[in-house]
Amino acid sequence: MSRKATPPARSGNKPNFGLPWISILLGAVTVVFGTTGLVNIATQPDSEVRIVIEGQQPWNISRETVEAALDRPVASWQPLTLTVTDRTLSLEEQQGNLAPGTDILLSTKLPKAATIDNYDGSIRRAQARDKVAIRPFFEDPAQNLAVGQGIHDAYQANVGIGHGPLAVIAAAQEASRHLDHGSPPSPWPWIMATALGLALTAFALSKAQRRRSRWGARFRRLTAAQRQLAGVVLELDALEVTYLAVDPGQRPRGFTAAWAKVRKASLDLARTEEKVVAAVHARGSGMTPETARKLESFESLVSQLAASADAVMGAGAVIGRFRGGENTFQRLTAPLAFATRELLARLRAAPAGAIDPRAVTDLESALDALLAASTGKTGGSKHAVRAWDQAERVLKRQAHALSRKLGRPRRLRRMLRRRPLAAPRPAEDLSVLRTSLGLTPQGSRLSLNAVDEVNAMAREAFGRLPEFDDAAEPARGKTPLHPSLRTGVRRSAKVLAGIVLVLASAMLSSMVIVGIEDVAEAVPTGNRPLQALRFEPDDSKFDVDEIRRGLPVDFTEDLVVTVVARDAEDELQLTMDPEVRAKIYDPSDPFAYTRFDPKLLVESMWTIKAQYPHLVDEGSGELLPGEVVLPVWFFDDGSTTAPAWLTSAVATGVTAALGRFDWNTNRFTPEMSPEWAVSNTLDRLARVLPLNDQRELDSNLDPLFWLLFPTNGLVLVIGYQVLLYGGSMSMRLGRFGKGAARLRTVRRELEALTMGLDDSRLNAVFMVDRGSVPLAASGDQRLFESALAVAWRMAGELAARPLAQRFGPDYTAQIHKLEYLVSVLSMRDADVAGRARALFVAVREA
Repeated sequence: MSRKATPPARSGNKPNFGLPWISILLGAVTVVFGTTGLVNIATQPDSEVRIVIEGQQPWNISRETVEAALDRPVASWQPLTLTVTDRTLSLEEQQGNLAPGTDILLSTKLPKAATIDNYDGSIRRAQARDKVAIRPFFEDPAQNLAVGQGIHDAYQANVGIGHGPLAVIAAAQEASRHLDHGSPPSPWPWIMATALGLALTAFALSKAQRRRSRWGARFRRLTAAQRQLAGVVLELDALEVTYLAVDPGQRPRGFTAAWAKVRKASLDLARTEEKVVAAVHARGSGMTPETARKLESFESLVSQLAASADAVMGAGAVIGRFRGGENTFQRLTAPLAFATRELLARLRAAPAGAIDPRAVTDLESALDALLAASTGKTGGSKHAVRAWDQAERVLKRQAHALSRKLGRPRRLRRMLRRRPLAAPRPAEDLSVLRTSLGLTPQGSRLSLNAVDEVNAMAREAFGRLPEFDDAAEPARGKTPLHPSLRTGVRRSAKVLAGIVLVLASAMLSSMVIVGIEDVAEAVPTGNRPLQALRFEPDDSKFDVDEIRRGLPVDFTEDLVVTVVARDAEDELQLTMDPEVRAKIYDPSDPFAYTRFDPKLLVESMWTIKAQYPHLVDEGSGELLPGEVVLPVWFFDDGSTTAPAWLTSAVATGVTAALGRFDWNTNRFTPEMSPEWAVSNTLDRLARVLPLNDQRELDSNLDPLFWLLFPTNGLVLVIGYQVLLYGGSMSMRLGRFGKGAARLRTVRRELEALTMGLDDSRLNAVFMVDRGSVPLAASGDQRLFESALAVAWRMAGELAARPLAQRFGPDYTAQIHKLEYLVSVLSMRDADVAGRARALFVAVREA
């Protein structure tokens, strides 16, 4: 053999099904592409916003302090430059005509004090008009103005809580969020490409799974046929010895024809087998229609050969009086005996007077005669065959007689509203074996049909037999569905599966969207108390115990609060004196006396930080992390106000909730009690800290839902196909698969029959010793034990099947046969036990 020659495929080797490489390649490419998309989307910007300080800035703003306050550069997707100036902007600059190298121009000038209450945003726009400008980034001028106003608001809100360098940094961060042409890459191309890859993977895997399933089914059929052929070939010498050992004068014509067929067909099929195996195993021809025809022809011929070989062996054992002849008669007897047992049980359960007791006795006698003849101990081989044939004919005549009797009396005709059709019963084709014995080929089928017809009539007339019908109903043959109805059922199942898939995909997509919205809108909750509460320069103006009793305990971070007492009239130029208020009354602004100058308030904050340097970072001039300063300004009449606080946190987000006062009104609210002023301010601080940095979603999530919807569906389909493909390889999961629960139920019933085998043997021995037909009782018991062993072999074979083989109709049909066999065995066991009890009672009475 050359090195390139392909060795012949052995019968035990599986075809090289291979792996679904196209599906694996598509799946791998999809995973790599999706992972690349995630990495690309999650990539952080590698540019930064450069901050340039011009002029003499207030609030400790300088290049050195800004750099000291920066933990890291303000990241952006493209280089941006924020220039901070100490002057108001010119009209040309407000229109976006900025100096080269400047993208954002921000003035540190504070707005003038408000003179009216306005909440529609016009004051904010007026305050930002000459304080900020950006180079035109958007085609819509209004959008440029809105972004510029947002940058100014970020700066101004942080100045209002005592920040200087951090206020500039907050403006730079706001600019990086909106003025970035190289914004984060959109996830949509990556998601759409990943969804397309999943769809192609699902399609390719579906094709591969269907091909492998069909190829595997062909291989299993070939393997089963090979096992049958190998069994015949191995027994060929024994078959020849059996044939030659029979006297030529005693060989029936069918026996000789069966042996000639075995001898010729076994050699022909041995030569054909190699071609069929090669065709099924080859990747190029394994799934062609020609291979399917070859395999079907091979299966049919092997089945016929096995039937002929079985007939030669069985008939030879009877004709030649060899060991095993009794087993041949048992095979012929078993279906008819089980059916007759069922009929007897139905007749005994009939209403009193409905059936002539002599008819039941005659049927029992005919069954005993058949069982006695099945032992083969009634003379020579020809006489044994004739005796069995005669007993079968008698039983068939008794069945016909019962059929006529059930349809003749008027009362039974009323009970029998219609003549029912006999349900098909699982039975072996014994025509070849009967021909080899010199019997009529269809005799077994005709006799069994006669008994089944009476069974159907008795069931219709007398009702169901619970111990048989309820247990054996799944095993009865079912009327096949019409092809159009079967097609409709399959389509309905597919539609239902599609609906379930759509609902599951929609639910998963909705869960993702809801999760994203929940994360975006979630407000953290705190459970931390203040770490410390201090008073500067002392606590003489406060009832400390009253303040501590009302301290909130739901802060989200560890804070140290320093309460500082200040003079409102000296620092903020505010007064509660009615005479002074009357002098500053303005008819155009009735609340003028409640307004303060924002510049004086901010200057007072920086004065406080200068007086208490231990609270401030030396490099930036900002409060140390975790520090909060709460100024309480006192009036001459003892009332107080606390319009602002100083924090180390930076105010960010759309709500700017961390700002204490409203830049639109500049109003303060007097408190008669300093304790109330402190407590109310701390309560508000605990409420607004969790709201800091809260932002609205940047985009509409509806497109994401409609993209996730098919993607999740494809993932579910691929998952199902992977499980199905894996199950078709070699997984043996006994507790799963179609019919697994029914198989476990049948095995429990077999265990019960096996546990009661000793009682069954004792009943049989009692019937042999005291019964009228000892041979019948002995043959019946051997028939029962042989059938019980067959049932155990069937159960073991079904339990050992791989998961993928449990979804086909053959597996269900085999379970049906096993259920029927176990039900008739249970009925026979109960019938023998009842007859033994009746005989025992009769013996005792005698």
